[in-house]
Amino acid sequence: MATLEDGLEFPPELCWLPQSLVGVAGLDTLNNAVHRIVWEALANSRRQDRSPVHFKLLGPVHEFPPMKPKRNSYEWYIPKGILKRNWMKKHLKEVPAVVAIFYDLDWDDPEWPEKKIECTSRVQSIRAALEGRHTRLGVVLIQHKAPAVAGEDVLAVDRAAALCAAADINPKCLFVLPHVDHLQGYVLRLENALYEMAQGYYQQEIRHVKSHREFLNKTTHQYLFVRHQYKMAFLNELKHDNRNSHVHYSTSYSNLLELRVNDTNSLEVKTVAGYINYKVCRL
Repeated sequence: MATLEDGLEFPPELCWLPQSLVGVAGLDTLNNAVHRIVWEALANSRRQDRSPVHFKLLGPVHEFPPMKPKRNSYEWYIPKGILKRNWMKKHLKEVPAVVAIFYDLDWDDPEWPEKKIECTSRVQSIRAALEGRHTRLGVVLIQHKAPAVAGEDVLAVDRAAALCAAADINPKCLFVLPHVDHLQGYVLRLENALYEMAQGYYQQEIRHVKSHREFLNKTTHQYLFVRHQYKMAFLNELKHDNRNSHVHYSTSYSNLLELRVNDTNSLEVKTVAGYINYKVCRL
């Protein structure tokens, strides 16, 4: 366990290797053998040549951290501290960049209309549970037949379009996972696609943090100049952009040096300085 000079231990989340968080919904790994095989293919064998993704299995009714009210103005806001407690842990383990919703459905399923409604309902439930977060949603159809050549299956094209329209998802976020030979190859392609979706989510979060800059002033918001640069650095770590992460950590440290240190905040300033130094050394 890494420690600060005064003997205090760093929180575990500071030392974890940041990976894009992808939630996995709809897999019943206890009662469905196919679902269990799919989950094991996703979660196990995280080799270095695999996309840097951490998959989290979500239960049937998953509660995400509550969404805090959006702040429209910083005019009367005075931050109580530099970094918010558990912010890193929340983004590493609790708030996914992407939720992949798995559902068993072949294009020629005789119960297609009913299952399309059920699949759409699951998407809407996840969307409602996220309470307006920017988390990207993807639908993965587990199918038990070998896929046809792209574009040649008219039924598949029509029903894919209908499902995307009903669930209000981008057609690029609808995936098919055939449970046939070479499953691992299909899983790797799915994993890479979900990783790309996560990249878009973290970039959007970075832009959101950056958009607050024009509302800050260094008279009352000095802490926020440190905090926001730290956030952007950490989000860049999650999207594995170490160059920009280093830039933002360095800027955060420079802003930290401009703080007026007193008996009240000296320990926090030293702690945050230790966090940033540790991060920069690890990049």
